[in-house]
Amino acid sequence: MTTLSLGDLPTLKATQKTSPPTWAVLERRLIDAIDEAAPVFLEKYTRPGGALIWQEEYPGDGVWADDLYEAFFNWPHYHALGGSDYCGEKSIVEWNAITRQLAVDYGRVTDEFVNDDDWFHNAENYIYFYALGMVDPTIRDNVDRARRFAGYYIGDNADVDNYDPAARIIRSPFSGSRGPLFHARFDDVRYNLEHGHTTLGPDGPDLPENWWEDAPLRQQIHERFDQVVMHSDVVVNLGTVPLAATAFMYTGEERYRRWIVDYVGAWIERTRDNDGILPDNIGPAGEVGERRGGQWWGGHYGWTGLYGHQMMGCALTIAAEAAQLVTGDAAYLDLPRQWLDLLADKAQCGDDGQLLVPHNHTDEGWTNHAPVHAHHPIHLWAASMAKEDWARVERFRNGAEEGWATVSSRGPRAPDDRAWTRWLAGDLPDYPEQILQANYQEVCRRTEAVMADEQDLTKMDVHHWQQVNPVLTEALVHLTTGGPQTVYWGGLAVGRLRYYDAERGRAGLPADVAALVRRLDATSASISLVNLSVRDTRELVIGAGSFGEHRFTSMHESSADSAVPKEISSPWLRITMPPGTEIDLELGTKRYCREPSFAFPWHGEAIPIR
Repeated sequence: MTTLSLGDLPTLKATQKTSPPTWAVLERRLIDAIDEAAPVFLEKYTRPGGALIWQEEYPGDGVWADDLYEAFFNWPHYHALGGSDYCGEKSIVEWNAITRQLAVDYGRVTDEFVNDDDWFHNAENYIYFYALGMVDPTIRDNVDRARRFAGYYIGDNADVDNYDPAARIIRSPFSGSRGPLFHARFDDVRYNLEHGHTTLGPDGPDLPENWWEDAPLRQQIHERFDQVVMHSDVVVNLGTVPLAATAFMYTGEERYRRWIVDYVGAWIERTRDNDGILPDNIGPAGEVGERRGGQWWGGHYGWTGLYGHQMMGCALTIAAEAAQLVTGDAAYLDLPRQWLDLLADKAQCGDDGQLLVPHNHTDEGWTNHAPVHAHHPIHLWAASMAKEDWARVERFRNGAEEGWATVSSRGPRAPDDRAWTRWLAGDLPDYPEQILQANYQEVCRRTEAVMADEQDLTKMDVHHWQQVNPVLTEALVHLTTGGPQTVYWGGLAVGRLRYYDAERGRAGLPADVAALVRRLDATSASISLVNLSVRDTRELVIGAGSFGEHRFTSMHESSADSAVPKEISSPWLRITMPPGTEIDLELGTKRYCREPSFAFPWHGEAIPIR
């Protein structure tokens, strides 16, 4: 196995003395605050072995595995941005502990993978697991897990037949390590019908008030639910695509990429054949509306669903991003792009001029017009960097300019990239300071809530952990990586840049170093780096893309005498920063031209699994 010497990388040395900019001081203070708050949270809510302090017995259907994983879901990504060793180490410990807890105490996990839940909730689970590869990709257990988890869908396990390769479908909306679930748990039937997440199709029975109290009707509805809902592929099952991409980035094995091409391609074809309209249910033979009398709407978390707009948009986005990542082919972005264009075509214009798109399609047609969820067009633009996709962002922003320019304190489950786009557009010059201050205030608020929490932890609401988790990545993702926040419902990191501490041999910004991505376009990025230490030289490596999927083509120090960029060809760039220095860089980039990998810069040709 060949390893890479960092001395072989293109290198620059900062020489300009810094008068520390406010954003740099605030960025490092935010990291310090989160590092300080994280142990307070963990020590409050976990037992010595890492298990969450909660009910001894599983409370029943209606609570999903994601609710427990969400307590620490963003800790590994935070470490990879520059957070403490503690957060990185504990993110691994806690994933293992919660997985054991879900398996042994609550029976929701088999062979370390969720039994058979829907991919709205599963996607929230596994965003945590995906990011562990950014902390330490050499852990054999996690490589084996990535293979096994993806194998449940690509056909490695003959006893777990979630995927039908002939029809190119995932066979049920509920799936996992025990295979596809065709007979729904009754609590799931009631929950999904009561909350409007699916329908029983054009010939389904009416649902009178308290219908579950009528035993014959209850049985009829349950049987109908199994027949119509449970034997179909649905849009949110595209949440499995990052799972396969994760296995690919650990191993580089072609079969994972081939499965992604096959499965995402099937959804693209069905949308094209359905007059450009995304269908939300595919039957056992691979036919649109097969169990619904030909209706392309009504599927689980689909066009009729309460959260259908959000869930379908997220699934399309993360699948397209992952497919582009592993293939380098931007054509996969047509999947969310065509969906957005369809919504815009069916939109109404609000009194303020804002485009109101239909969030639902029912038997009555296009309904429930409201603003689009902004992270769908923003992620599309960030992936393509195309002018026409920026125009889509602007079209959806029109009439809502004030909301897009508002910076507020938000938690990790409320990703909002709107104001970040205004910073890049030059309309919000104080955004870096504002978002750093807002995130700092939110960390303070959450830490205070944790310290004041005196409730019986064994009886608290299952969502409490995510509501007080003090680890926030919003500002750090926007400012240091030049990307939108990871799609919470199952996405992979999509930063233009990434950082590594060359001295300590770990991911993330070195101590005392702050970074700010000032400008982005399809072929370049502008970045400022500051070393706030008055004593220590810091050595860092900048990576092209979250997973080395891009390549730097040139580098130029903005303050240098020469106006001519130096041509290079490398996914990595080494920067030496003496005490109290700063450097402004223009980095030429060729995007999506390399196979993505969790490998660190010094790993060379392959990840050294241990």
